[in-house]
Amino acid sequence: MNKISAAILCTIALCTLFLGEISAQSRYAGLTFSYAGCGLDYSFDIDDKNFAEFQLRAETAEMFRSFHRYPGISASAVWNLIFASTLSRNGNTIRFYSGPGISAGYSRDILAPAGLFFGLKGRVGAECSFPRGISISINLSPMIGGHFTIKDEMLNMRLFKVGLLYGTMPEVSVRYKF
Repeated sequence: MNKISAAILCTIALCTLFLGEISAQSRYAGLTFSYAGCGLDYSFDIDDKNFAEFQLRAETAEMFRSFHRYPGISASAVWNLIFASTLSRNGNTIRFYSGPGISAGYSRDILAPAGLFFGLKGRVGAECSFPRGISISINLSPMIGGHFTIKDEMLNMRLFKVGLLYGTMPEVSVRYKF
């Protein structure tokens, strides 16, 4: 449990580093849903072409496959680069983005016991922002990284397959701008 607490504290520390910069920018908070998990989503605009996004998720993929009774937990941070944006006549803004990030947490992997994971994450997606402050996005977020478990007093490391396979399934976010 100490490792999970340390991961959460590191995520909070990363978020507080940006508090001075994000106070004047657009901020969004909401929920994210996918087959691999669901969670809380927070993002803020850095400028017209960049935004950062933080997620705290319950990793539920192995629960849906009936391999585990409890979800894992993960935190991620992604720096998104907006490569196309358009404004419609009714005030909706559509933007297409992609970017790199990191992810860490404690979860089960496919046919493996629960353990810590850490990896590099990529994201590509589209977002539609409505004039009333609601934003809906759909993206793909594969992750390549290691999954660390302890068995027979030995540290085992393997490829984190859940992040790579389930990250290619669509993820839908609904956020509110404040």
